[in-house]
Amino acid sequence: MKNLIYYLLLFYALVCVLSITFFSGTGDSGDSVTHYLFAKYAPSHPILFLNHWAKPVFVLLASPFAQFGFIGVKIFNSLISLLVIFFTYKTAEKLEIKNAILVAVFLIFSPLFYILTFSGLTEPLFALFTILGIYFCSKQKHITAALIISFLPYVRSEGLIIIGIFGLYFLYKSLWKPLPFLTLGSVIYGFIGLFVFGDFFWVFTEIPYAKLSSVYGQGAFFHFVEQLINVTGVPIYILFWIGFLFLFALIIKKKTHAEQHILLFLGFCAFFTAHTLFWYLGIFNSMGLKRVLIGIIPLIALISLIGFNFISERVHSKPKLKKGVQIFLIGYILLFPFLPNPSAINWEKDMMLNPDQKIAIQVSEFILNEKLINYPLLYNHRYLSIPLNIDYFDSKKCLQITSENIKTMKAGNLLIWDNHYGEFESGFRQGKLDSNSTLTNIGIFKTNELGKNAIFSVYKKN
Repeated sequence: MKNLIYYLLLFYALVCVLSITFFSGTGDSGDSVTHYLFAKYAPSHPILFLNHWAKPVFVLLASPFAQFGFIGVKIFNSLISLLVIFFTYKTAEKLEIKNAILVAVFLIFSPLFYILTFSGLTEPLFALFTILGIYFCSKQKHITAALIISFLPYVRSEGLIIIGIFGLYFLYKSLWKPLPFLTLGSVIYGFIGLFVFGDFFWVFTEIPYAKLSSVYGQGAFFHFVEQLINVTGVPIYILFWIGFLFLFALIIKKKTHAEQHILLFLGFCAFFTAHTLFWYLGIFNSMGLKRVLIGIIPLIALISLIGFNFISERVHSKPKLKKGVQIFLIGYILLFPFLPNPSAINWEKDMMLNPDQKIAIQVSEFILNEKLINYPLLYNHRYLSIPLNIDYFDSKKCLQITSENIKTMKAGNLLIWDNHYGEFESGFRQGKLDSNSTLTNIGIFKTNELGKNAIFSVYKKN
């Protein structure tokens, strides 16, 4: 039974190899691709290793893998996901939660956990750092835990929330020595920034989300309660809320277990409530994306396991019924990602290139075949950088679409507008570019797949 975790890890490793081989998707065509580009070109532009949006720790760790192309970042996140599975299991063991092996099953068969494994997004790495912190706390290696957690804000900004939870845990346990180590990551990056930017506090003043507004609007208060089901699937979702209520009841009864009640329960509550309020109030540039919950998927899996055990214990006096309930729940979890339902994996939509990415490849082939490249190119759709093999951060080769950059275009330069990033980020509608007498439209590419209307227009400077 002890070796079962290694068989599960081997199984998931094989799944990763097959998924990378047969599915071309990138997770999404925006942030996932942009994080990859930062990691890819950081060695050519060292300042990118300190970009707050890209997240310094993610760029540092993912960069060696990104040199092999987007497939390298997929391999990186696959390795990270395998470590998340392993250390979540080890944490369940250390916390003496029964049926610990099932927590690995919950992770592997959570639809969004699988999907984001093959992206360039930062959530899997955040999940790893978070569970490592809890794991080392469970082993009473509190300084090691504090050291790891101190770097979380440089994986994702929500790390500041998790640091607060660990600080509360150390205070509750009267552990004073680890507390200063929660600041180590910020101190190290602060000193690096002092030499590079002349500002020790850049790690706080340059947080890109630190604004009480959002260009993405706002949404319903229970948005993330509803979205969680699309992260885990129905059976794990039900088990999670059962486990959540059980832990809450134990806290009310003052049956304390610091690791479970503070690190798991309050850790989830703080993270979940923060994102709920960000989206509901329309602050900190929240987009209400369900994928942020992958950052705490180990906590969700552990609480779900507690829910599973709670149900099992309710029928412990009837062994056959208990076994039947367990088999039903596990079977439902194993099958759910593949059953036709809104929360299951959509292989075409989730694992293949998006319609706009496919059109971006067509545009790139057109430009390359016609030998139209005349640097710099103007575009906002980052994915174009991959098929065009252009360093997105080299201003001699690539510029974003702005009024000023359009004015400075030279004869023969190209502008590639798209109806998503090009329109949203530049503020230019297609009609405005069509009416510009200095530009000639030399190609329009469009598609309407999976309910998504993607349009690219290529303009050449007269």
